[in-house]
Amino acid sequence: MGDDPIRSGIGRAVRAARTDAGLSMRALADACAVSQPFISAIEHGQSTPSIATLYRLAGVLGVEPSSLLPVREADEISVIRADEGERVPSSDRPGSAVGRVVLSDERRHLEVYDYVVEPDDDLEVWYEHPGEVVLLLRAGTLIVDLRGHESVELHAGDCLVHPGSIAHRWTLGGDAPVHIFLVITRQGT
Repeated sequence: MGDDPIRSGIGRAVRAARTDAGLSMRALADACAVSQPFISAIEHGQSTPSIATLYRLAGVLGVEPSSLLPVREADEISVIRADEGERVPSSDRPGSAVGRVVLSDERRHLEVYDYVVEPDDDLEVWYEHPGEVVLLLRAGTLIVDLRGHESVELHAGDCLVHPGSIAHRWTLGGDAPVHIFLVITRQGT
C-alpha cells in the first residue's frame, strides 16, 4: 500500500468491494473503461481515481461512491482544515477541473467537495448519481445544465439544490474562475 492514508484507504475499499463482488481486476477495469494496471495502482494506494471513475467503480461494484472513500472517525464534531483533503479530478479527461474532498462520511451520508474551476478546465462530463446535490457558488458565474430542465445560471452567493438523479453538468459563464462548494447527501439511498 502507498503511504498516503487517503489513497491507501480508497485502495483497500476498492479491493474489498471488488473481492466481495467476485470480480477480477481485469473485469472491473473493462467494466469501468480503465486499464487493469490503473485498478492495481488504485488498490495499492499508488493512484487516486477521479470523481467520475470513483462513481463508475461504485456503480459496477454495486456500492455507494462514499463507501470507497476513507471513513472518518465517528466524531460528533468534525473540523477539516484548509490544507486537508485529497485533490481529485472531476473526470478522467485531460484538463478536467480538480477539487478537494473536504469530507466523505458514509455514516452521515454526506460528501463535501471544494472546487476552483479555471476557464480552461474541461467540464464536458454529465453526472448522474443517487442523493441530493447542494451547490453553493462562492465566486464567478456558473451555468448548470440539467437534462430535461432549463439550465440555471448561478452567480456568487447563489445556491442550487437538485436530485443527483437528474443528469447535470457545469459550464463557466464567463472568463473568470469559479469557486464551487458542493455537497452530495445520500440520506435514504
